Amino acid sequence: MKCNIVKDLLPLYCDKLTSQDSNEEIEKHLHECEECNAVYESMNNKEDNIKLSDTDVKPLKKVKKRTALKIIAAILGTAAVLFGVFMFVFWGVIPISSDKLHYTVEAKEFKSYIVKNDAPNEAGGYECEYRSEFNDNFYPIPDGVDVKTEKMINFEFYGDCSCINERGDSKYEYIVTDEGINDIIGHYHIWIYPVMKLPFDERGKHPNQYSWGANDVKEGSTLTIHYLGKNETLDLWELYQENVEK
Repeated sequence: MKCNIVKDLLPLYCDKLTSQDSNEEIEKHLHECEECNAVYESMNNKEDNIKLSDTDVKPLKKVKKRTALKIIAAILGTAAVLFGVFMFVFWGVIPISSDKLHYTVEAKEFKSYIVKNDAPNEAGGYECEYRSEFNDNFYPIPDGVDVKTEKMINFEFYGDCSCINERGDSKYEYIVTDEGINDIIGHYHIWIYPVMKLPFDERGKHPNQYSWGANDVKEGSTLTIHYLGKNETLDLWELYQENVEK
């Protein structure tokens, strides 16, 4: 095989595109011809010795960086969407509408007192224990304690949905009574959301119900229920007087 023919075939030979018969002839010629063999060695090592200039590399780096940023943005965007779907479906984003939430009210008086433990704790102070008529250890009442009569109101909420979540907030108004006593009036806020029940939710057979209550209702106490598109502020003192067990 002539040198000029071998040189024409060498690019194909290097890329392994020549036939087996051609390969045998080319290899035989390379073994015998130093000039063609030198050309082959130069071609064969050319890719390993290629070096890109900075002007060629910089655009490639920019493309690579932009691609990486796009991938990160896509991942973060997908995560944000999934988080939003989870919050909307399982945690609650939009409050329930007023026509799909119902409640009952129960009110009662009960007695309570605070007793100081006889023995000091490790820090040398005395811990206090709150006891009410709902506790088994309320009676006998220790001598010298100040027994208070508290006013309790309790709401039982029912949602027209399979499950609800609730969130609340409390704000307090500090006042001085006509008798010169410092006191606190509570202003309570509640949001109730229709959601789907999570697999590990252990609220029993009625996850669409929620109980809320306040133990020390006073004149001026309020509860604001935040519905979809509107709020309802209830006068707890007035509701207490209407529903208290006589």
